[in-house]
Amino acid sequence: MKQLDFSVLKTLRQKQKMTAEQLAGKANVTRATIAKIEAGFDNPRVQTIEALASVFQLSAGDLIRLAEGVGIEEARIEPYAQDSCSGTRFLFRNLEMYLLKAVKDSNTTFEHNLHEDTMETCIVLSGELTVHVGEQSLRLASGSAATFHAMHEHSFSVGEDANFLLIHTRTV
Repeated sequence: MKQLDFSVLKTLRQKQKMTAEQLAGKANVTRATIAKIEAGFDNPRVQTIEALASVFQLSAGDLIRLAEGVGIEEARIEPYAQDSCSGTRFLFRNLEMYLLKAVKDSNTTFEHNLHEDTMETCIVLSGELTVHVGEQSLRLASGSAATFHAMHEHSFSVGEDANFLLIHTRTV
């Protein structure tokens, strides 16, 4: 079984300007338990994980994922092409990124029904494109960005040759 690193609790606690004593009180555990968990000397029980997670308004699963995420994750890289867009797809456990090129006067419609509950962020690195989401459109020039729920029907029309980054992040 993978070793979990709950020292992330200290970071969460400090971001909320909370002492270890305050966290212990809110989670209904002892200060010594918090010290052991933060120092990596003890993995908490399921009930303790649930109590600690609720203090930070996280699910127990989210807290466990944070405790798993100490290492560096390398992307799985694949070529990508759809309509007039081509480039590279970078896949991580909780994130997808696309580094794309598209030519002037082209249009690309993405399969919105394939997206789960994800946010899509488009960052234009060079050129110009217009993002169409439902009935709304937003023109993006080099150095600008926009974000939207990827589950909605969306497409891009390219005003001038464009290099752009699409980032899909889970919202749940």
